Amino acid sequence: GLAVYFILPRVAAMGHAAYVVSNLRVPFVVLSIGAQLLSYAGSGYLLKAVVKLAAKPISILDGALMTAGANSVGTLGGGALGTAGMMYRWLRRRGVNAGAAGLAGWLTILLNDIALATVSLAGLMIIIHLKKSSSVLVASFTLVMLILGASLGALILCLVYRNRLDPIAIAIARFFSKIRHKPAEPGKIEASVGHLLEGWDALLRGGWREPAVGTILSTGFDMLTLGFLFWAAGYRVGVAALVAGYGIPQLLGKLTVILGGIGVVEATMVGLYTLLGAPKASAVVVVLG
Repeated sequence: GLAVYFILPRVAAMGHAAYVVSNLRVPFVVLSIGAQLLSYAGSGYLLKAVVKLAAKPISILDGALMTAGANSVGTLGGGALGTAGMMYRWLRRRGVNAGAAGLAGWLTILLNDIALATVSLAGLMIIIHLKKSSSVLVASFTLVMLILGASLGALILCLVYRNRLDPIAIAIARFFSKIRHKPAEPGKIEASVGHLLEGWDALLRGGWREPAVGTILSTGFDMLTLGFLFWAAGYRVGVAALVAGYGIPQLLGKLTVILGGIGVVEATMVGLYTLLGAPKASAVVVVLG
């Protein structure tokens, strides 16, 4: 809350926001909580589907809890690296092999980013159609898409030149082993790379369908949470406006390593929804909610 009011000091008066909170419609708040739980169920299904490609299965509940915990760590300061790292650590504790755990940690983030990029593109088109766009918004979206494209390009190169992954992974492990003052274990590293490639191969052979469904459910219900909260605040947000204000702030937040996007996501989202016609006080309360 302080971040939003620090970055956007004129978004809404505290009194207006307090009035909105005191008049929230409880049934829609309950629906928003339900939608958020279903969003995390979708995330759990996504993680379950990815792990199933190359390792022992986990339950949807376990996947949802691990996703919630890993996202919390990422939000508090680790960003995508913290999220993937915690996911990897907890999957390893569940007996998942290193390659599959690494694949699950990064693939879930990549699939979510692809979904957000799709929603962001649709949102940008809507904003341009409504003649609400700005050069800063377009430049931000372009930067995000370039970084995401570079990540996908690097992934494709790794798959094409897979024979070179072992020496690269061993070299990286040796570098970190010097820092940690522990010997590197090339055998385990090669086995992890092998499991990682097995997971990718399974994904390319048709195993992408279930993870894609999980990603769609997670993102869709997360947007629905926002929509129900707008209705709870008394503002009937349309589907076009909901999509337009959701994707770009979330995608920008994913690329903000410091504090996992805190302040960036909220300030950008409040600004966009206000630009699209939502009352300022309602936008603040809904986004923070």
